[in-house]
Amino acid sequence: MKKTFTKVVKSAKQRPTIAGVHYTNECIELTDAHVAIIEELKTPLENSFDILINLEGVPSVVDYPELKRLVPTDNKNIFVIDIPMLEAIAKINKKESRIELESDGTIGGQKVGEFEQLEGFEHVAFNPKYVLLLLEYAKESGQKEHIKIELNDNAFSPAVVHFEQPETVNTFIITPMRLYVGQI
Repeated sequence: MKKTFTKVVKSAKQRPTIAGVHYTNECIELTDAHVAIIEELKTPLENSFDILINLEGVPSVVDYPELKRLVPTDNKNIFVIDIPMLEAIAKINKKESRIELESDGTIGGQKVGEFEQLEGFEHVAFNPKYVLLLLEYAKESGQKEHIKIELNDNAFSPAVVHFEQPETVNTFIITPMRLYVGQI
């Protein structure tokens, strides 16, 4: 199991209905309610099954939330992240409550990438802990230098990164933090 999977499942342990890795004949998925990972098989398995397995390896049958519905289809902004730069900034700020990506491609004045497509986006804030999970997952997926993150212009919709693998199409969802007037 990927290290990122273990970290996400451990952080969800207070919520038994989601604290595990959900397996079906079509995908593997997990969430802690702040991030979600969906690995869809390009060729689904023939026999249908639906099971949640916790970190101790104990299976259970639960009504797992349909994570695919969380993937936004209207994210118009595409930001190409420099993985080493964002990782350095997220690690430096990991004890902070948030890091905020601005429309000029900076976090705290440091350039972390370029917008490939920019349409109405101003800023978005993420918990550094979840940004580090995204970057760890990117590395586990073979991405070392750059990833493309899809963002909405309202700073409330989840951000999404897709990873194409030989046998799966993987999606990492990260929820932004709400910023209130005094925080902007």
